[in-house]
Amino acid sequence: MKDNELCLLAFDELEKDIEVQTLLEDSNRMAIDRMGYSDHGHTHSLIVTLNGIKLIRELSNGLQPTVIQENTGTIKDAEVIVMFGCYLHDVGMVVGRTNHDEFSVVLTIPILDRILKKVYPKDLRKQVHIRNHVIHAIYCHDKVAQPMTIEGGVVGVADALDMTKGRARIPFEAGSVNIHSASAMAIEDVKIRKGEKKTVRIEVNMTNVSGIFQIQELLEQKIRNAKSLIDHIELYAIMSPIEDKILKEELRVL
Repeated sequence: MKDNELCLLAFDELEKDIEVQTLLEDSNRMAIDRMGYSDHGHTHSLIVTLNGIKLIRELSNGLQPTVIQENTGTIKDAEVIVMFGCYLHDVGMVVGRTNHDEFSVVLTIPILDRILKKVYPKDLRKQVHIRNHVIHAIYCHDKVAQPMTIEGGVVGVADALDMTKGRARIPFEAGSVNIHSASAMAIEDVKIRKGEKKTVRIEVNMTNVSGIFQIQELLEQKIRNAKSLIDHIELYAIMSPIEDKILKEELRVL
């Protein structure tokens, strides 16, 4: 983000905002401590934000962001939208998992209004355009609704890209062993780079075949849900030559 002063300003405001940081803290408490889920707090927000910025920049080499297509912003504005959407998409987890996308929208609106005044201090119309894009991206990040913008699709895919074993380790080691945590433990890393046949290539490196669940049920589904992105993303699962045994010889299921 260092070459986008708007993104840097907005990101710095989010990082030092007490309300935002407390929401992330409590979202993680709900997810990990109360529900036995994977990380939904500050670390997850940072990883998704990094994924989102990488993805929108690669995609923009072959696909114009919606804010540019509609003549309401620039590529820098598109990155601001993605950054906000990625950073704030899960704050609704403070309420619970069900409908957390809708709760995230409600909680995010006053935060966006407060920070966007600093990012675009002399342009109320731009503030409203950006806010509307961000809340749409947050609303449709979890496959419940189909994203109608490039930026919205990017936020959903960026969220799914945080699938490595680091995110699953806490619930897995705490005894929450299921197909979600076990398959996530098989994902070594995820890479976003220039595509060979399409605009962007996403590579998921895994050490166990169980990682296919994460790829097909989460990442692939979010890419397919983002109709405007599907023709611009090629997705590859790469198996490590040395397979990692995730589970012991037996696991008590019931």
